[in-house]
Order: sequence, then structure tokens, then C-alpha cells
Amino acid sequence: MHRRYSIHRDGDLLVEDLDPTGKPIDPEPVKPEDRLPIEVTVLGPDDADSKAALIDLLEMALGLELEGPESVGLRKRDGQKLDVLS
Repeated sequence: MHRRYSIHRDGDLLVEDLDPTGKPIDPEPVKPEDRLPIEVTVLGPDDADSKAALIDLLEMALGLELEGPESVGLRKRDGQKLDVLS
């Protein structure tokens, strides 16, 4: 599973399948300036377990943003931000 999810300025969700190098296979006909400055790229096997893990990850990220680190089993770190891997 190699996909990129982004959001059009009008609120539509854009989904693009990517090749292993990260280039869209069938790109959405939307200019970069018409996309909101956020995207999620998913790289993983295209099976049921990987899709379930993706949903778990997104739910954890949402809980982290809405309710804080304790909501997903993380401890606060003396006012420091959590490390972000990219």
C-alpha cells in the first residue's frame, strides 16, 4: 500500500496511489496551490492487518491531538513537545 492523502481547498479528500518511488500512478488533477498544506503518505503492505494498523494509528493521532498524550498511553515530558518522526 503506497498512498498519499491530501485535502483540496473545497474540503474534498484527495487519494493518490503511489509507485514504490513515491510518484503518483494516476495523479489527481489538482494543482499544489489548491491543496491544503497537509498530507499523509502511507507505505505498507496492502492487506487487512496493515489497513487495521493504519486505522489504529490514525485514531491514536487524533486522540493525541484532541485529548493529549495521556489519552494514548504516553506520559507528559515536563512541558517538552513529543518527538515527531518524519
